[in-house]
Amino acid sequence: MTRPFSGARAFTLSLGALLWMNQAAFAAADLESWINTQHAQGKIAAASVAEIDGRQVAFKAFGAIDGAKGAAPDRDTQFQIGSISKVFTNLLLAEAVADGKVRYESTIASLLPPTWKPSNTAVATITLESLATHHSGLPRLPANLSLANSADPYAGYGETELYQGVATARAKQPLGRFYTYSNFGVGLLGHLLGRAIGDGYHAAVEQSVLKPMGMQRTAFVGDANAAMAFSGGTQVPAWGFEDALAGAGALWGSVSDLARLVQCYLGSHPHQLKHVLDADLHITGPADAFEITRVWHVARAAGQPVFWHNGGTAGFHSFVGFRPDNGRGVAILISGDADPTNVGLAALGVAPIEPPSEAVDQSVFGQYQLNQQFGIGVFVEQGVLVAQATGQPAFGLHPVDKDWYAFGEVDAALHFLREAGAVIGLELVQNGVVQRAERSAELAVSQAKQEVAVERSVLESFVGAFDFAPGATLSVKLGAEGLMAQLTGQPAFPVFARGEDRFFYKIVDAELQFERDGAGKVVAVVLHQGGIVQRAARAK
Repeated sequence: MTRPFSGARAFTLSLGALLWMNQAAFAAADLESWINTQHAQGKIAAASVAEIDGRQVAFKAFGAIDGAKGAAPDRDTQFQIGSISKVFTNLLLAEAVADGKVRYESTIASLLPPTWKPSNTAVATITLESLATHHSGLPRLPANLSLANSADPYAGYGETELYQGVATARAKQPLGRFYTYSNFGVGLLGHLLGRAIGDGYHAAVEQSVLKPMGMQRTAFVGDANAAMAFSGGTQVPAWGFEDALAGAGALWGSVSDLARLVQCYLGSHPHQLKHVLDADLHITGPADAFEITRVWHVARAAGQPVFWHNGGTAGFHSFVGFRPDNGRGVAILISGDADPTNVGLAALGVAPIEPPSEAVDQSVFGQYQLNQQFGIGVFVEQGVLVAQATGQPAFGLHPVDKDWYAFGEVDAALHFLREAGAVIGLELVQNGVVQRAERSAELAVSQAKQEVAVERSVLESFVGAFDFAPGATLSVKLGAEGLMAQLTGQPAFPVFARGEDRFFYKIVDAELQFERDGAGKVVAVVLHQGGIVQRAARAK
């Protein structure tokens, strides 16, 4: 049996939920303070910043491009900008429309080879505009993108794989047109524009966008003086992209070029683009807690629009945004694990916001079992309807038809089955395969367990290492939000107290029962999972 959602991973080439820090807002000085703090904590190896005020630009640099004591970055140092590449892909779409090469309403079928045939005929009707605005219904990543090489996930995904991925997308599912951020969609858009213009995506972006804007420090390959990718305090390989998905995140750039991009939109720098840039600022629809245009995501500061985009690949994070009402903007490029999205938005006056809650059909809540080992829980998390398969994170669900809900993260959907109006089960549709699950409980497993509050001083007593076997150790640590448990070779996951010395996982149906000796000292832990009980003594 296919394990549900098992191919899903959230790589950093994405626009995830906006996670705000505790501070309500940042002044310009706070941006520098934040970078210095992140650098001191080892989360930033190098950073370049441009603060734009009309025609004036102030540049600042931090750290070293080699992560040690080498040369400091400057305004022209290149960093991989990740998903900010989407801005240039969408600008290419606007230029191609101005040139008469395509229309916003052009369908993907009209630009793909005549031999291409989709499993879901509705996929053929996806328009170029819906790809640009993340309303195409395509998932975040194609189902046939192999994630075996997590260090370079897009390497080797070429034209053949892209055409196959689009052909099999949303098979046996309704195609919803809800907002879901999609690297798949914008990558496909870039490839199709390259076909329509005739020279491929790389050449099209260079000739139609970068050259007319005078952006000489933006390219598909970083030069010899580019910042190195750093993650976890060590140098890591930068991601590589085939032409097929390059439009989603392949570009390298500098803050000098991003400042120029911002100034073009603010009207303080000339350019030779053919389309009117103000058209790129027209809001086309919602985007979770934000809004979206054909090019930018949109936040609000004192009611005024703030246009922005961010990016992240292995070892790099980036942000660019601007406010037309006051002529200000900021560009931040980072080598390291620190994400500048929050501080970048706050520097432009955006206050913390909560994603809007959705009206949900509570009749679909519950636990559904595919077999004894695997189930799917359906419940509301932070105001959003989600589904969580055994051993996996919860993913958001989007209504697309009566009793049909699609996932945005993965190419899968749930079809709820009813008798006399009551939900009795569901069908999981993934990769064209339909699997039935019976409803086994009215409350999802992860929701049935109630958390109890435990004093931090008590939590400290559980910290330590517990050996199940040679090479299999459970490490328990205390973080800012509570206990984290990590088994050798796996990520660390939070565990939640449900009783005296007993903790449970939300990401998997498993529990930890700690044992104490006569003096009250924690001496062992017992793992309960899938009917199997395993005991581990505390390491000496």
